[in-house]
Amino acid sequence: MSTQAAALRFSLLGPVTATQGGLSLDLGPRQRRVLLVRLLVAHGRPVSLGRLCEDLWEDRIPARAATSVHAHISRLRRALHPAGSSGAGRDGVLATTPYGYALHVADDDRDTVRFERAVTVGRELLDAGRPEPAADVLAEALAMWRGDALADADELPFAAREIARLTESRHTARELRVRALLLAGRPDQAVHTAHDLVADEPLRESAWDLLMRSLALLGRPAEAVQQYDRARRVLHAELGVEPGPALRGLRQAIQHHTMPPLGPRMQPGTRVAC
Repeated sequence: MSTQAAALRFSLLGPVTATQGGLSLDLGPRQRRVLLVRLLVAHGRPVSLGRLCEDLWEDRIPARAATSVHAHISRLRRALHPAGSSGAGRDGVLATTPYGYALHVADDDRDTVRFERAVTVGRELLDAGRPEPAADVLAEALAMWRGDALADADELPFAAREIARLTESRHTARELRVRALLLAGRPDQAVHTAHDLVADEPLRESAWDLLMRSLALLGRPAEAVQQYDRARRVLHAELGVEPGPALRGLRQAIQHHTMPPLGPRMQPGTRVAC
């Protein structure tokens, strides 16, 4: 790994950005930024010229697509390397290999990797019975997001799987943070995040579960039951189904003041069956 690569930082949790020594780099027009995203999601594996053309233009590949890619690669190299260094060859940050172009970036220099590692640490802290530091770690992880994942390429098929995976990781992190806040005895803070979860994922029963628990622990059980009724209406209108047994049981427990404790190992992210 080159010393230049270690100084570079890339952000994909929002519009793609690159910084070097704390300074933002000019990545140029959208097509060039999409090309950078494509190389970043390859995780260091080379991507052939033909594949780059297909992924950037899909079935509308122009006659001069290869020439355009070569030009964008050249300008990206200049943006990612200091003056006087071409960055070409197999050892540069943006390398040319017999199999295509490869972006050599350390894992820690991508915000996507740092985010997912932080989520893992937060989950481990929660499982270890340390909800306070878990909540803090998860808050720091979520603060890395500046918008939608891979926002520059959100309409292109090559990015769809990675966007879905990262978005699911974000939902998981938010649910874990609500759980950490509840276990740390901070339901007032948990309620706000749980409301946001329900607004973003109204078909996700685990989000309704956390909102109902947060309200009940805050001393607002009647409002928690109202949220169950709201969830029931949404699920029926959108999917034609009733809430699952876990959510029904939680409503009954809240009504009878017998709500079970929230265990740290409950799996977040439960959706109703469609």
